[in-house]
Amino acid sequence: MPSRGVVIIGGGIGGLCAAIALRQAGLEVAVYERAEAYRPLGAGLSLWPNAMRAFEALGLAREVAGVGASWRETVIHRWDGKVLSRLSLEALCREMGQPTVGLPRAELQQVLLRALGPDVVQLGAACTDFHVEDEGVRVTFADGQQVRGDCLIGADGLRSVVRQRLLPEVRPRYGGRTSWRGVVNVASEVIPEGGQFEFYGPGARFGITHIGRGPGGMWRMYWFLLVPAPEGGRDAEGGHQEAVLSHVRGWCEPVESLVRATPESHIVRTDIHDLEPLPRWGEGPVTLLGDSAHAMVTDLAQGACQAVEDALVLAKLLREDSDRVRALRTYEARRRPRTAYVSELSRRAGAIRYLRNPVARWGRDLLMRTLPSSVALDQLRRVVGYDFLVP
Repeated sequence: MPSRGVVIIGGGIGGLCAAIALRQAGLEVAVYERAEAYRPLGAGLSLWPNAMRAFEALGLAREVAGVGASWRETVIHRWDGKVLSRLSLEALCREMGQPTVGLPRAELQQVLLRALGPDVVQLGAACTDFHVEDEGVRVTFADGQQVRGDCLIGADGLRSVVRQRLLPEVRPRYGGRTSWRGVVNVASEVIPEGGQFEFYGPGARFGITHIGRGPGGMWRMYWFLLVPAPEGGRDAEGGHQEAVLSHVRGWCEPVESLVRATPESHIVRTDIHDLEPLPRWGEGPVTLLGDSAHAMVTDLAQGACQAVEDALVLAKLLREDSDRVRALRTYEARRRPRTAYVSELSRRAGAIRYLRNPVARWGRDLLMRTLPSSVALDQLRRVVGYDFLVP
């Protein structure tokens, strides 16, 4: 049975970042991912300055930024085009020393895989169980393969097998909303470069972000729609685009035209779930990272950012403390309050974005038009100003 230093279950953003950080810290690492291949997904993501600072520490900030596009302003509109708020991010990003970047998730994965190098990630390896032994952890996979490690990191996402084994009573909770996401290449920029636009309608929220250049220098745009809906809903075969249009017909441009320009195969639908703060993240030489520990709703766009923070803190503590179990408990003690705070803030942010009642929407819109931008920036600073290197 092969023996590894640190065994990471899950080769998503968090797992790959953890592997890079741990290798840079001088530890042996092996990553096991259940998917048979890394496939392009119809999705983008946002990396705020807290995540970009972590990539800077990994020596990857320039390459990560290079596959996406930075933005300097968030503009929120009513569905008919009336501007509700403008929030300039330039001063905040200068203060943090890093930009806010939108990029395709699949291309970020490729940057991380190149940085990690060959023979670290094993694909098609679905973890089914693990057992703590005197010499560490024995991990079992669906094909019967077993490996040993000094410690085990569960970075296997919302429906984590590692978490299920540690905390069988925990279940993801439905966030009350479903999402459609699409990526499309367009000849014109659609929204001004350097801007991220959102549109609030009755019980719906639509967003558009630049995520870099596509083939032939075309503008590559990522859009999303979030709508309150019963859990488990499905669109008719080939009906993702029509489902989105049914919610945004008559909205101001470029919402409807951007959806119509998106190929059906480039649109994905996903229900939004999160986790209540867990009573613990691990035991012995086992811990959790990223969505497996603290999946959160998307309203602050911090899911991937928090996973990257986890990775840097974990690697720092494992480098500094030869007692692996003690280092894992210190990591959990440091990260649990931080991620619980960001998760709760994400839920609170979502509470006012999907209102259907006209009077409630009028009050929200008035608040957004009159709230000083300094208030929003102060709250945002508490989220993105985190220093993962400070105890």
